[in-house]
Amino acid sequence: MRTLFLTLALTFSVGAMANTANEATDLSNTKTLIKAPVDTKAAMKEMRLEFKLSERADSIEEMSQSVMKLESLIDYLKQETYSPEKQDMYQEGFNKLSVSVDLIKLDLEAGNLDKAKETLAQIDELRIEYHKKRNPSIWSKIFG
Repeated sequence: MRTLFLTLALTFSVGAMANTANEATDLSNTKTLIKAPVDTKAAMKEMRLEFKLSERADSIEEMSQSVMKLESLIDYLKQETYSPEKQDMYQEGFNKLSVSVDLIKLDLEAGNLDKAKETLAQIDELRIEYHKKRNPSIWSKIFG
């Protein structure tokens, strides 16, 4: 058993050494695009956390940090390809979120924390609106 392990370890290390030749590898000509799938559920949960941190922020610096994270999460979620019937709805919602975040950033740059928190309420309204669009109730399906 020990001999098998040593043989495998030696084979692996020789193979790894062969792959790391002294020649420089030029990756600029490779056309392979590696795209990791977007974890929508985890990103949405993290957005909720950053939203709450923004709501509770006591300073412009605190709120700026959470708003910047919120902005990066929105950009991350925009990369996903959603089901064809909901793709436009998701992108529309993310674009509206981006506009709201930009307004919040302007308020923070102006030094107006209270105005930024008022603008933050728009994000919560968008959350409610688009969650209803994403998962409409049976009653709204029946009665429009």
